[in-house]
Amino acid sequence: MKRIKYISYYDTLDSTVKRNYVLAASNKMDYIISALNKSKVAVDVISFSGCISDKFCYDRGGLKNKGINTIKYFSSFGPTTNGIFRVLSRWWQTLQFVLWFLFNVKRNEQILIYHSLGYCKVLTLLKRVKKCIYIGEIEEIYQDVSPTSKYLQSAENAFIECCDKYMFPTQLLNTKLNINGKPYLVIHGIYEVETLRNVSCNDTDIHVVYAGTFDPNKGCCAAAAAAEFLPQGYHIHICGFGTHSDTLRIQEVVEQTAKKSQSKVTFDGLLKGEEFICFLQKCHIGLSPQSPDAAFNMTSFPSKILTYLANGLSVVSIRIPAIEDSKVSSCISYYDEQSPQKIAEAIMECRSVNAEFNCHLLSKLDSEFQDDIVKILEN
Repeated sequence: MKRIKYISYYDTLDSTVKRNYVLAASNKMDYIISALNKSKVAVDVISFSGCISDKFCYDRGGLKNKGINTIKYFSSFGPTTNGIFRVLSRWWQTLQFVLWFLFNVKRNEQILIYHSLGYCKVLTLLKRVKKCIYIGEIEEIYQDVSPTSKYLQSAENAFIECCDKYMFPTQLLNTKLNINGKPYLVIHGIYEVETLRNVSCNDTDIHVVYAGTFDPNKGCCAAAAAAEFLPQGYHIHICGFGTHSDTLRIQEVVEQTAKKSQSKVTFDGLLKGEEFICFLQKCHIGLSPQSPDAAFNMTSFPSKILTYLANGLSVVSIRIPAIEDSKVSSCISYYDEQSPQKIAEAIMECRSVNAEFNCHLLSKLDSEFQDDIVKILEN
């Protein structure tokens, strides 16, 4: 059986160590790994995720078997709330990674890399030494998402340019970055259809959910504030993840909106695994609100849209080119102005979901991706 290395910040839900990673990114990686396994390619994940804690912690790292795949962790330590410990641990992990790379990567070997500012500079340098082949999974341009230093901007641009092949979430991102016409594929997100759990909230309300990051640039505050413009009989749920300050901000918006709304709005925190799937399937409408003026929205695709569709929800989204030009555009109800009132109007006008059509479309995209991932490895 063939094997391929996959570099990322990655961890699993059953991990006994609390590590720094993004759940949505690991979920998409799991889907890609599954597709590779179906094509008889085993995956060796090389994880940059270190332990996180506000007290002293030490993780010895090591190798974890996961079916035919493996996960390699490097040792790390904390407390990660302490700036000195955080920097030292990152340097220590980077040193371990460089040594591992030099002794384990072969010349002309293909490697999958989930794009991250945390290691893009060192990977660009290592490629010059090993002359290996990078398949860059570029989900978004980070300097478009939040302010970054000129050093990191240069490092990000250099890494993207040095990749030999690409996986993009949108065709627009390929057009912007792949100026030399290198091999690529487009994968919006996870195309797997979830089995229906036959669950409900056991009331007559229309349940609307925002599931994702609490970064205010991604629209969570506007989603919560939309409750003020909805009549009785609607219930907006806010769930997801974010920094401590972002979490406090969205909780305050939910609390203040609830005081002046006829409809309900609640903060439901971070849900994972089966609990998250069941929670979604109790809802009727999924929200994908984002600022249409933000630079990253011109090219990135909100993975939450596919998560909603896979669980049988109708979807309400801001109208932006990356979504409107996507392969699932026909499944979405749009609004054109990023404001709580317009979001509320779109919720009330949202058409009923055609679950059978959505499932058929996702299954078709899943099959196409299975073919594409094989082709890009062989190209």
